[in-house]
Formats: sequence, structure tokens, C-alpha cells
Amino acid sequence: MDPSLAALVERSLPFWETSFSALDAYHGLEGAPVRFVALGADLVELAKALEGLEYRGLPWADASLESGGLTFHFRCVDGNFHSEEGPSSFAPLDLFRVPDTRRFLDPRGVYESLREGRIEPRRDDGAQLFEAAAMLSRYDYQLPEGYLPAPPREMSAPAQRDLLSLVLTSDHPERGLELLRASGFIERFWPELAALPGTSQSKEHHPEGDAWDHTLETFRHRKLPELSLSLALLLHDAGKPDAAAVAGQRFARHSEIGAGIASRFLLRLGFDRATIETVAYLVRWHMLPAALPRLPIQTAREALEDYRFPMLLELYRCDELSTFRGPDGYYEACAAYREWRKNLRNPYRDEEGRKLARLYVESLPPGTLGRSPGAGRSSGAGGGASRKGRQGGKR
Repeated sequence: MDPSLAALVERSLPFWETSFSALDAYHGLEGAPVRFVALGADLVELAKALEGLEYRGLPWADASLESGGLTFHFRCVDGNFHSEEGPSSFAPLDLFRVPDTRRFLDPRGVYESLREGRIEPRRDDGAQLFEAAAMLSRYDYQLPEGYLPAPPREMSAPAQRDLLSLVLTSDHPERGLELLRASGFIERFWPELAALPGTSQSKEHHPEGDAWDHTLETFRHRKLPELSLSLALLLHDAGKPDAAAVAGQRFARHSEIGAGIASRFLLRLGFDRATIETVAYLVRWHMLPAALPRLPIQTAREALEDYRFPMLLELYRCDELSTFRGPDGYYEACAAYREWRKNLRNPYRDEEGRKLARLYVESLPPGTLGRSPGAGRSSGAGGGASRKGRQGGKR
């Protein structure tokens, strides 16, 4: 149990996982980086138990806390636990779970909605699009045919960060992202991504479609819904709409342009510095693995020496497979990286794999040894014979 929640136990404050946290547990999913907690106490008692609380004015939280890379949202339900209608737009989000157990509570009668494949919105309260996009991404629910909630007029940066984190750390982020695009949310709140739909690409290299179609396709090839990698997949081609064609390159320097766009976008939403730096690194170098087998190591050293290079290879794998080219390029890049790592550990070779002894001899100025390397080898053989002759003469 997280130390923050353990502090509630120490003070005997009743609490339950709820909303997406309870639903994740119900569907057997690993918890998202955003956690939702219902508290059977008031804010005063919560503030006494936990330090560092923030009051962000979110509709789904009375107070929030950043702890260990997770964001906890606390909602006080004292006196409202058994109300007939919960605060969520969709009934399944009013499920409760006893922490660290398989015990679920259903005080508001949501089990029937849980078992149905379709979910109906209760009301239009401004949170519908947020909840619908996250639920479509995380679970196998279906919305009513033709249902398209309008984007809210305003949404705070912390709320946008929660939404993006919930969508991207799901098994099917492409569902939620497409709903956000179709509703007009992305155009209103995330203009950095709004130009990807309609940014055409070569059919030869990208038969999957435009830059937006390509971005969504990359998520189908992830092995794990890790947040930093998923953010990089979302933003890896964000520089294409602003890139110019140069010397036959349709999107020249789009990786460098995209790294700047990604950094500013994530900073505006309030992501932590480590996440921003990781995503910027991945976007900046995402074209490198394709060329790695043919590049001089000196050219690629800055990226290769970074501890995140294996994550960069994983991004490249998703990027390649989304174009239906197959994994051959990925395997070649991995082999080149392993060879570089092996040479670093080999005391007799440099990082390019060349023998250090030969490099040493070749680096000496002419005449240093008094003979060429070839002459030295024959002289050495003759010298051996001369010594043998002298020894024979003594005998």
C-alpha cells in the first residue's frame, strides 16, 4: 500500500478506491498513474493525516496529492456514500473497492451497468467527454451509436494531464484519442496535435494513412502501456506539420522540431521534469535507430550513451510496425546497439570494433619504429634467426 494511504489507515480513516481505480481492479488491469480515492471523512481530517495536499478545483476531487510518481485524488463521501445517484456521468464509475482486496461495494446499484456492453450517460455535466474517452480507452464498453459529447468550454491543465494519462496508459488509447479528435477537444485544447490529421505522407512508406492515422497505429504495437513511452508515441511526429521539404526529405528536421513541441506541450500540462526530458529525448532521436547500422559511432554517441536508448529502440519498433514494414529494421538496430555495447566492454577494441593494437601502430608518425610495420615483421623473423646463429656459434 502506498505510504499516503497507509497514513489514512494509521488514523483509522475509512477510504475506498473508486472511479477508474476501482474499475481497473474490477477488470484486472494494472492501476493507472492517476488514482481515485473516496474518503469517509471530511477535508479537515484528511489534511491532518496527509501533508502536501493541493486543492485544484477539479470536479472529481476535493483534494489531490503527488506521491511516488502517482497522483491521488481524494473525494469526501461522508454522508453521500449511499446516495442514489453518484457524481459521475457514467454509472460504472461509482463502483467502490476495499483497498488491496477483491471486495467491491455497490451502494449505488451500478453492477447492472458494469455487466452491460453499452454504457449510457446519466447527464451532461461537462465531465462526459473526459470520462467517455478514458472508459473507451481502458475498458471494452461501447457508447450509444452516434453519441459524441461536446468538449467543455474550459479544462484546467491538471485535468488535461489526468485525461491524457488515463487514456495513454490504457490498452486502447487510439479509441479515446479518436473520440477527443472527433469531438473537437484536441483542436481546442491540444493544438500541437491538431494538425496531424490531414498531414499527408508518402503512400509507399506510410500506407496506414496520414500522420494522425500513423500515430494511432503505433499504440497497437506497444508491449506495455508505460506513460513516458506512450507520450513519446503520441508526440513523435508532432514536428511534421511544421517541417519543410529539403533535398528530397519530405519532413526535414521534424524530430528536432517535434522535441521542442513535445517539451512545451508537456510543460503546459504540468508533467514532471523527468518525464518531459525523457519524452523530448525519445522524440529528438526517434529517427536514429533506422540509420544506426550504417552510421559511424561518433555520430550517434550522444544518443547511444543515454540510459534511455533501449526505450528509444522500443519506440522505433512501434514506429516501424505501424507502417507494415515488418521488424527487420528493428532487429538490425538492436544488433548494432549490442555490438557497440560489446565493444565498449572489450579492452582490445575501440567502440567501432577496431583492434586497438593495430590502431596504435597506424597512429604512430612515419619512422617512429625505424621501419614500416611490414618491414618490422620480416626483420623480427630475421633477427630471430641471427640470434639462433649467434647462439649456435657459441656452442
